[in-house]
This record gives sequence, C-alpha cells and structure tokens, in this order.
Amino acid sequence: MHLRGPMNVSQIAVYKLPDLSISKRDSTRRTGGRANRRRKMQRPPSSSPCAHSASETSSPSPLPPVKRDEPSPTAIDTPQPAGPSNKPSYDNNVKVTGASTWSRVAYYASAAPAAASGFAFLANLGDPQRSGTFDYAFGNSLGYVIGDGSRVAADSTPFDGTLETSEREIAVFTEKECDDNCEYARPDATAHYGWDGPSKAFFIEFQMDHYDNYGSDQGMLSDAPAWWFLNAAIPRILQYGNDRKNIPCSCWSTGCGEFDAFEILGRGEVRAKSTIHRQGNLEGGDSNYFLRPVGRAIKFAVVFHNWNITARVLDDGFDFGASLTQAQIDDILAYDASDYSHSLFSIGD
Repeated sequence: MHLRGPMNVSQIAVYKLPDLSISKRDSTRRTGGRANRRRKMQRPPSSSPCAHSASETSSPSPLPPVKRDEPSPTAIDTPQPAGPSNKPSYDNNVKVTGASTWSRVAYYASAAPAAASGFAFLANLGDPQRSGTFDYAFGNSLGYVIGDGSRVAADSTPFDGTLETSEREIAVFTEKECDDNCEYARPDATAHYGWDGPSKAFFIEFQMDHYDNYGSDQGMLSDAPAWWFLNAAIPRILQYGNDRKNIPCSCWSTGCGEFDAFEILGRGEVRAKSTIHRQGNLEGGDSNYFLRPVGRAIKFAVVFHNWNITARVLDDGFDFGASLTQAQIDDILAYDASDYSHSLFSIGD
C-alpha cells in the first residue's frame, strides 16, 4: 500500500483469514535489522526490455527535512455530496461464506513513541550508502526512510504519522524481506513482500489537512493526498517512469494495475474518490466520494474478498482490534447503493 501527503495517520491495520495470514513477530518493532538486505535477486531474462542497466552509480541528493510552526488549519466549507439519484443502480453480488475470524497480521499506531508490528516503511529514495540503490538507468530504488518519509534511512524505522505535503510518499510493505521465493525485484534494492492471498482487509485512521508543496512542484500534484494499492512487483522494479530507453519496466501497464482506495484528484479539492486501473481489463470508478477530513480524523476500510474490492468509510467507533469476526467483515461488505461514501469493484475470478 502507498500513502501520499498531506496526511496525518493515526492507525493502520491489516487483517487476513487465518489460513492465509503471514507470520509476524510477537514483539512491537521500533526499528528493524539490516541483515542480508542485498540478497541475490532474480534478474529478468535477456529478452526483457529492462534487462540492461547502467554500470555507474551515484548517491542521490536527499530531500531536506521540513518543519512547520504554524497552527493546524481549521475545517473549510465543502460542497455537500450528491443525492441518492446519482448512485449506481447495480446490486452487490458479494457472497460471503463461513464464520471465520480475520486475524490482525500488522498494526501501526502513531501515538508517541510511534510503533509498528509487521510493517516496513519505504520510499523511492534508495541510496547505496544507506539502503536501496541508485543508477542513471532506473533512478532511485525503494529504500527505508526516516519517520517523516523525507530522507533515506539505513534501517527499518516506524513512520511518525505525518506526510506534510504531496512531495512526501511512502510505500508500506510487510516486514518480511524478499528471498528466493519473492518475485523479481531490482538487484540491490530494499525489497519486501506484500500481502498475498485473495482475502485481506486494510484499515486506516487519518485526516487530510490542506498544505501546498514546499518546492516548485516540477509537475507534481500539490495538496492532493491519496491511499492506493499496487501489485508489489511494480514498486520493487520501477514505480514511476520508464528506463533510459523510455521502455516501461514494471507490469503496471500489462495487467498488474492499481487500485486507488481514495485520492484527491486536484490541488486543494475536497472530494476523495476510488478508482481501479487495469490496462486492457477493468478500469474506472463510480460517482461516489467522501468529503476530505480536515481538522478531524476518520476511519476507512478496503476489503479484498470473493473477487471484489470494497472501499468504505467506517463509523468513528470502529475498533482495529486483534481480530475481526466474519460478521464485522460482512457488515462492511454489505453494499448499499444509496451510500455515496461506499464503492464496490468486481475484479472477476
């Protein structure tokens, strides 16, 4: 999963059905080891358009740390959501079976001191002197980052809960480093497993106050936060752009795709929408949205189950406990076409 600021995150939790759960350590992680980071990764076949790479490497210039002294903004006036007449007319075909318990396999809380269990926090800031790598063919790989996501770190470090502007992005993986069973990852990159399996649920508590970028933007979005999901093979190879011959290197354009759980689509806008991107297959979204939470936090869920993706705003009292019952999951999956803050995407079998 991936997060872009400006955003304050209070909690993140991941749940899976027991037979699909990844193992996790019992103790709370504050920092992670660097053991055997530069594993031998499988290289692409020689016929791959990305089989070539540059021989020279160079340390990238890190982004400077940023601080804010001004008080938090207050909520702004926002348009009201459209009425029920604009809602999709299709029915929910989700079929839920069994009474299984969904186990929490990873949890993060930003309350000081920030702590994470089961997570690793990375960004496209790789530096061979610290973590990850850099070359002039593919740019920066993934590497560990310091708490605010602004600079590369030598070891796994808990996120501090704040991405101050849209210039800050983090990628959140499992704590398990890639091994020989991991699909292809760029050599010398900091590579971790994602969450596999057809039934998994992701929960977040967050707010998205208004802050413009510090820099000149250089074509980047400003004041446009987002939370999205990629096939893990994409960021482990090349998340943005093409190689030096302008050839796509990841599988984003050939079917791996992307699910935008929520995204602000323009500078300072207040409507957060969900969209799916699977080139040559399923693409698009619906007319539903929720209002950007400014000056307050809300809770949100994304559930992958029974070949559907459900994205939904939750009640403030929803607890990210050690486990969830099937009844709690069923309640989230119970699609209501009149609920403008709930989206359902069928991804087929």
